[in-house]
Amino acid sequence: MKKGFLKAMAALLALSTMLSVASCGKKDDVDDGMIEITMWSETNEDSSDVEKELEAWMDEALAAKFPNIKINKVIKSTGLDYRQEYDKALMAGKAPDFFARFSYTDLPTRIENGTVADITNLVKDWDLKKEDKVITVFDEIINTNDKWYAVPRSAYVKSIIANTTALKAAGYDTSVMPRTWDDFKAMGKTVTDKQNAKFGHILMGMDWCAWPFSSWVWSAGGDMVTANGDGTYKLTFTEDPAVDAAMFWNEMIWDAKMTQTNVLSAIDENTTMLANGSGLSMWGSFTDLRPEILAQNGLSLADYDMFAIPTKDASIAAPALAGGEVITFNPKADEETLKAAFEVATYLYYDEEYLAKEWEIRAKHDVSNVDMPARSDLYIMKLDTCEDLDDDAKQRIVDSTVNAIPEPCPPHWSDLKTLIAEPLQKIMLTEGISRDEAKKLLNDCAEELYKLYPEAFRK
Repeated sequence: MKKGFLKAMAALLALSTMLSVASCGKKDDVDDGMIEITMWSETNEDSSDVEKELEAWMDEALAAKFPNIKINKVIKSTGLDYRQEYDKALMAGKAPDFFARFSYTDLPTRIENGTVADITNLVKDWDLKKEDKVITVFDEIINTNDKWYAVPRSAYVKSIIANTTALKAAGYDTSVMPRTWDDFKAMGKTVTDKQNAKFGHILMGMDWCAWPFSSWVWSAGGDMVTANGDGTYKLTFTEDPAVDAAMFWNEMIWDAKMTQTNVLSAIDENTTMLANGSGLSMWGSFTDLRPEILAQNGLSLADYDMFAIPTKDASIAAPALAGGEVITFNPKADEETLKAAFEVATYLYYDEEYLAKEWEIRAKHDVSNVDMPARSDLYIMKLDTCEDLDDDAKQRIVDSTVNAIPEPCPPHWSDLKTLIAEPLQKIMLTEGISRDEAKKLLNDCAEELYKLYPEAFRK
């Protein structure tokens, strides 16, 4: 199995090629030549044991590695509003000098509005990049007009993750997982028992619902947007495949009755339901399973599996969504501060010894993270530390990348996802809504986007 697994890794690393289609201002040196930078940390007294141990290791490693850089660490819990928190801090002159939470899909808009720094010289002088050891997943987005504005942090693939142990206990044969929407609804009807808080599918209907919705539009054979060829995009979430996908979400709730009671539940609630055994499937990945909740409920990653997103019919290739985060830098920082921030950031996310220790700590706490690291040559080493995943599970993670599609990222993609959330939620929550009514809600949303962002969206 090991030989087959290593061979299949080529498919995952090929994904990188496929996808390639705070303080600020001038800072005074401190303490005899030391450079001062600011970084944010979300680890606090309420964080998990593994996060606290990782934070302690980070502090120790940074102090040893960078004796000439003074790092001001600000505890900043940004939660789901991290974009707004960062922008407010940037306007106030208090943004961190590097930030590792933005999705690569944020970059077109941020490059346009100047909220990320031009780091071209730093990237062109970067040895790891010259050695082709950096994933190229996002290069066409973060490298614009031969200028670099970010470096990768990690990449991921999301499809359907399911509690196969619970599915079997509910009478479902997991040897053949659902291939079509009809199969998926049949599974949901079979295993859902709302009186005992067992839900066939945890639907992500909260304000981030456009994120998974893209995958379901693909599963109907459509796209959210299509390029016009002149830098603008046509909004195609008004077309039949997207309407089909929205109506299917409604059917999961009202016809199959296979979803959680509150489909607008927060993302943390959703991942908790998946990890405590009440949610039997969800759009996501193994990294959504929090180890402390698994342990509290006598579960482990061995109780779960990933399978491709079911499609409207079997003629459509089952998709998965590929995405990831990048590291950006403060556009108000001076050249010396940027260089120091770049050195610290690339150490934390690219240094082999540092990453090996981080993965060792996670493995000790049974916290597996199967996302692709930014170092393309270290992914096999990372997966080898995931002792709670056998080779078969690792193989299925690799297989999930075969038809992975990058999340769209036209300018104002985040604005589009924010604006479309309300009509999608209305379609979900309206029992008996007609197809024409659903299509009108999506059309009205598209018209508003065309008016708000004519430089990005055009019919």
